[in-house]
Amino acid sequence: MSKKMLILARGDGRAFFDLQGRSIVADLPVNVTVFVDKANAHYFEGQGDHVETEVVRWSDLNDVARRAQALHERTPLSAIATLDEKTVDFAAELRERLGVPGLHTQDAARYRDKMVMKQHVLAAGLRAPTFVRCDDQDTVQALLAQQGKLVIKPVDGLGSKGVVFVSTPDELKAWFAAEEAPEGFEAETYVEGVLYHVNAIVRDGQAVLTASAPYAPGMANIDFASGTPFVTVMLTQGALKDKLEAFSARAIKALKLRNGVTHLECFVTPDEDIVFCEMAVRPGGGGIVWMIESQYGVNYGRATLLLECGRGDLIRIPSPTREDVAGLVGFRCSQTGIVKRAASAQSFSEPWIKSVQVDVAEGQFVPPSSHCTDYVGLVVFSSRDESEFHQRRNALYQRFFDALELQAL
Repeated sequence: MSKKMLILARGDGRAFFDLQGRSIVADLPVNVTVFVDKANAHYFEGQGDHVETEVVRWSDLNDVARRAQALHERTPLSAIATLDEKTVDFAAELRERLGVPGLHTQDAARYRDKMVMKQHVLAAGLRAPTFVRCDDQDTVQALLAQQGKLVIKPVDGLGSKGVVFVSTPDELKAWFAAEEAPEGFEAETYVEGVLYHVNAIVRDGQAVLTASAPYAPGMANIDFASGTPFVTVMLTQGALKDKLEAFSARAIKALKLRNGVTHLECFVTPDEDIVFCEMAVRPGGGGIVWMIESQYGVNYGRATLLLECGRGDLIRIPSPTREDVAGLVGFRCSQTGIVKRAASAQSFSEPWIKSVQVDVAEGQFVPPSSHCTDYVGLVVFSSRDESEFHQRRNALYQRFFDALELQAL
């Protein structure tokens, strides 16, 4: 293996394991250097002679860039990969600076700048919200007067952080008074409907697998501050699934992706019209990768790495055989305190449970969830149908929080 890939493994190292607990890095057909922080370095130990790690501090990207340059000078890199939204831009900058194939800065902007991406999909004839940059209050006020309700969000945001809803001129005025850098935000038309995520593996410009699912209303990414769980369940058949996949394919074409994994979010209105929200060029977070793997037998994280190193031919799409539906519930907390007692992973042992994470323990300080997938626990599981899924996720939620006791500060 003469080729060398750099993986920017920012974030939870568990993302680099499949549903069966196997590393998605260990069997890659290239030599690999993993840049990872100290807390997650142990996830990459013992994965073979072709995998090496360097501990970095993600708070110092200049130093990380210097290390990447030095690595490239020692052994020229053929690919740079990331599974993390926060490093999509940085990975693109490194590829451009070092002359490595893949998405460069201008390409990445189509998936990181919410205004740029909507310009592209609107030009392709897809429906998207009307939007303006928040650098002029009068312009935003005019849009509010026209539309009645707006969503304000960071242009390059993630995790639903910094998103607010505005319905009155006074609310808008208060937002501008409180925000120090409004030019970094956009305001867009509020869309009435259910939010779906549509996840595609794209090879040579064509989707080889697309997996779609709704976020449960009131338990979606935007609802983290209320402490409701994060809930989503696969959509496995029907006309809406076909429409979502066709919409995703058109968005992928509009955003000019040749090889990679996409995570589209779009609204389905009451009359089943589809409205673009945003598209990321990385796998979905918060357990979505494992939910899709449970349904279709393909790990989107591994697919990302294979596509980045030019070996998309190694991605195997099994023939559908499952009649059940996969879903997940991510437990989020709206309270603050010290954990007095908590559930264990062993207390979730039913055969239909595919993956369990319990991220709280006795004596630990727990703050309120700060973004959409800031979980205290996660369960990926299967059900016979959507009705049984919701019965099971309600029971799992009750079990988890019955066992969790926080001591207020």
